[in-house]
Amino acid sequence: MATLPNTPDPEPEETEELSAVAGVEADDEPPADVEPERDGEAADGTEAEVGSDGPIERQIEALIDERVAEIEREVASLEAELEELDNFARISLGERYSQRIEQNVSELSDSFTGFAERNFQKLNSVEGRVDEMSLVLAAVVEALDEEDIDVDFSEVRRMQEGVVDQSPAERLTAASRDE
Repeated sequence: MATLPNTPDPEPEETEELSAVAGVEADDEPPADVEPERDGEAADGTEAEVGSDGPIERQIEALIDERVAEIEREVASLEAELEELDNFARISLGERYSQRIEQNVSELSDSFTGFAERNFQKLNSVEGRVDEMSLVLAAVVEALDEEDIDVDFSEVRRMQEGVVDQSPAERLTAASRDE
């Protein structure tokens, strides 16, 4: 009959029993030249690490250290990727913001250009009317001079002096009082 490992035979022989007992007892007793270890202290007087004195424990620690190092590398890699993604997002947001600013500046420039063109056209229109009025006034003065009618230009000179001395706001106020 086959037995499982680490299970005693149902009918052990006496010789096996004695050798098994002797082996267990021999394993439990330390050699005569080595002092027994006290809790946490090795035979040579140095502190021993509790629970880490077997090769299995060392292998487990090595595996844990290896996996921890691998995870730390992955975390560092992910942090680098996250930083790169963050930088890309900032650059992308910065580019979009600068494009929006450029678009706003372009629209503002177009608006100013349109404003300047309209005012330039109005100014040209006003200059054209001033030129017409100057010609009409010159013709009237000339006609009056041909008829020997004296024209008093003292009022015109007084207004010219006021134009030179007064600011546009003062001239507007004076003109509105005269009306």
